[in-house]
Amino acid sequence: MGFADGTTCEYVYFKSGGTVAIAAFTDDNKMILTKQYRHPLQKVVYDIPGGAIEAGEMPSQAALRELEEETGYTTEKLEWIGKFSRGPSSQAIVDLFFARVRRKGSFNKNEMVQVEMIDLDSLIQRISDGECFDAALTIAALLVSWKKLLDK
Repeated sequence: MGFADGTTCEYVYFKSGGTVAIAAFTDDNKMILTKQYRHPLQKVVYDIPGGAIEAGEMPSQAALRELEEETGYTTEKLEWIGKFSRGPSSQAIVDLFFARVRRKGSFNKNEMVQVEMIDLDSLIQRISDGECFDAALTIAALLVSWKKLLDK
């Protein structure tokens, strides 16, 4: 990458075909969190189901696939609630979805995740306390609260 003064530098970024994340809630308003080890952080963190959009998939198809693979839950309806960028070092745009889920019972056994349930108020408190800090989780929780999606 070249600058106006003639200097150059190597600019590294991550290419992406897009990603999705799902704010999935049970009928009793518990949000489904995934808990897994994230090597760059060297710790186990809470996040929400999500992942890459595969070639030929629409974001909603990827969201349905990721939800079932990571949690075993399925849904009849997804609602797109927003999108965000992971930051300047990535091309990844994350499409966020809201869903009311039902249990199907099959998940991808190769996924190394634990599933936990939490009510939205408790989650927002844990975000405020710095205990939960994943960007998709934080943004999704705030959008669900702000849009009053649990009241519908």
